[in-house]
Amino acid sequence: MKAKLLTLTILVMCCFTSRGETLNESNYFNRLADDGKNIWVATSKGVIRYDKTEKVAYNANELLGIDENSIVKCIKADKSGRVWYSVDGEGVYFFDGEKSEAHFDYYKEDLLRLAFAFDTNDSIWVSAGGYYISPMIEDTQIGHTTPDNYSSTQKAYIMDMEFDSKGNLWISIFGEFNSLLCHKRGNNYCESVIAEGNTVLPSLTIDEHDNIWYTIERGLIYYNTTTGIKTKYWNDTDSSIPAAHFFASDIDNEGNVWFTSSHYLLRYDGAHFKWWNSYGYHDTRAILCDENAVWILMSNDVLFRFENDKFDKIDLAPEVTGIEESINDVENIKAYASNGVLYIESSEEITNISVYDMMGRVITSTNANGATSTQITLPSNTKGVLIVKVNDEAIKIICD
Repeated sequence: MKAKLLTLTILVMCCFTSRGETLNESNYFNRLADDGKNIWVATSKGVIRYDKTEKVAYNANELLGIDENSIVKCIKADKSGRVWYSVDGEGVYFFDGEKSEAHFDYYKEDLLRLAFAFDTNDSIWVSAGGYYISPMIEDTQIGHTTPDNYSSTQKAYIMDMEFDSKGNLWISIFGEFNSLLCHKRGNNYCESVIAEGNTVLPSLTIDEHDNIWYTIERGLIYYNTTTGIKTKYWNDTDSSIPAAHFFASDIDNEGNVWFTSSHYLLRYDGAHFKWWNSYGYHDTRAILCDENAVWILMSNDVLFRFENDKFDKIDLAPEVTGIEESINDVENIKAYASNGVLYIESSEEITNISVYDMMGRVITSTNANGATSTQITLPSNTKGVLIVKVNDEAIKIICD
């Protein structure tokens, strides 16, 4: 069915020189998604899937139908566990756990989609110059503009979007006039709430009382939606907030609001701020709260997991850079498949072997007798990229 444009067509402006901050498109912040079992990471070269149970990272480019040159601008999981992602210059896709599909997209493919939000019906709202709602169940999209779409001096970018408990959509924007917008439930337009001028607002978070937190370069802004009062927090207002450049934010299941800055992690527990840092924590790109853990992504494709006041560093580089580099990084194990048989050699005694597909599903597993070499007959029709885990080390191989 041909898509119907029910409201104003999104206007796409030419790029103009900004009178304030400039937007570096490489500093996008919606790069982490959680489907319950996996953390999905938009890296410098495609997407990595990190299995939280196995604690193993998998290159997911083939699974999602993209290549390492694809620039994924936003990735997010909906309530049903589908993983949505926008590919620069192509459009919006979703992965349902088995296969990846292109989502029907009325609008031009060259729009910069930096944010997704999901309403109570699990319909996806996508930023694209303006923003639009695109239900799964019908071939109809409803487009909306923002006041900044009409600026003649600066192109508008929606940086983040989130629904509150009342069904209102809150939007942080980098435009000429506005910073915080609200599309109230039942309306077909958005309203300006806070006008910061052309200041980059990379992230917003809504707390358990439907109040808004958003970050700016030098500070945190708290907007009380009941009183309409805006409060800024920074090192000049609170000594427990070291001076830093602030980026992304999120909220955990206990109501704590977390912020990531240029060199430390910050938490607000409703009364006080507290911060932590770690070696290698710098140039952050994204943050995601997951039950008791907080995940933070650096620009060099290093993922930190923070829990119980401790950082665990997960270097995704081997999976990002490719299979062969990943194999070369592990010198203790060599493996290859030929004619349906997996051959393994190890510099140490082999105690157990597990073989997984790219989804992390077990293909076969066995206990070994302590030898340093062995072979396993693989199930028939086993093909593609496999993960071979020997003792506590894992490598990738290709089974033709």
